[in-house]
Amino acid sequence: MEKFLAELQPENLMEHMRVLCHNIGPRPSASAKEKQAADYVEKTVRSLGVSSVRRQPFKSHTSAGWPIILSFLLGLLASMAAILGGWWGKLIGGVLLWGSAYIAWMAFRVRPLLFQKWLAWGKSQNVIATIPAAHQAKRTIYLVGHLDSQKQRFLFPSSHPRWMKADSTFPILFGLLAGGLLLAEFWLRSAGAAWWHYLLGAPYLYGLWAALYDETQPHVEGANDNASAVSVLLAIAQALKSRPLQNSEVVLLFTGCEEVGCVGLENYLKEHRPARNSTFWIDVEIVGQGRLCYITRHGISYLTEYEPHPYMVELAEQAARRHPDLGVIGKAMLSLDEIATLSQAGYKSICISGYDDRGFWPNWHRLSDRLENIDPGTLSHAAGYTWGLMEEIDRQG
Repeated sequence: MEKFLAELQPENLMEHMRVLCHNIGPRPSASAKEKQAADYVEKTVRSLGVSSVRRQPFKSHTSAGWPIILSFLLGLLASMAAILGGWWGKLIGGVLLWGSAYIAWMAFRVRPLLFQKWLAWGKSQNVIATIPAAHQAKRTIYLVGHLDSQKQRFLFPSSHPRWMKADSTFPILFGLLAGGLLLAEFWLRSAGAAWWHYLLGAPYLYGLWAALYDETQPHVEGANDNASAVSVLLAIAQALKSRPLQNSEVVLLFTGCEEVGCVGLENYLKEHRPARNSTFWIDVEIVGQGRLCYITRHGISYLTEYEPHPYMVELAEQAARRHPDLGVIGKAMLSLDEIATLSQAGYKSICISGYDDRGFWPNWHRLSDRLENIDPGTLSHAAGYTWGLMEEIDRQG
């Protein structure tokens, strides 16, 4: 690979960034602005001469906060049941606390909950573009980048991200333990309210207040998260038209509603059911600032960590060694992304990402995630490394 393919130079990438961040702006999940981003992506890819471009419509809930709000609300109701409900209140409280822990665990694993279908009033879409191989395709490489942007949130991440895994683990463990104690009291036929029942609701009341406060926050511009990925995918589409991979077709998957639980990707996998043995997935996430890495361990709680496929880690390491000037390393990250969905479904997948001097995602879910804070050089390096990893996959037998 040349040090800089013409299509992957900063000027070309930043042109897409300006459209997404300034012309369109914040792109809430299942909103008109998210659709504008999808329109721009489809128009751009078609202008390159890519003939296989299609949309996949779907419905989705519109906020990542609803599962967390429900989890805290169930915990608060459990404390009231334990105090006021007598003997049967212990049973009700214990079940509610275990339900609260389960919902938090599922949310931190990015797994859909049944009640989310009842909240799916928003209309969204995936944009899917396929670029064939120069010769007969032996495999399919998926490049994934999401179109939507998140609200400013102070729970995810917290102001002290080093403590976030412990903070996110607490409601799961606390719900399991406290629920178990209430069920034990029910089993022992204890009808009275113990002193600790009066303290039980305090953390849930605080968590509910914090989650509701997050819902009042404005949506961020989403330059780094994740217009940076969309610009990288569009630049690579342009490069592939003149230099297709030899033995691999490439599917560019621009997903909607990632920020509310990877709903777009879930719908794509459910409808299209890609083969696991012949597909390779590269998720591009937050690559416009700092330094670059391929993520070796993900998660925002100690109980919901997940990892990329070992073979993809091996290929990513080979690509990093082949292009040492890009400075890409393997790194565990405090992250929640579409690899959660892909790894749990058994796909060979890995995430390319950026990190700041503290080792975290820069400006993650903050109003400071703006175009003026994007580093064009980092963005270009991310595109170059993604291209290098694709070539590494293409070389495989």
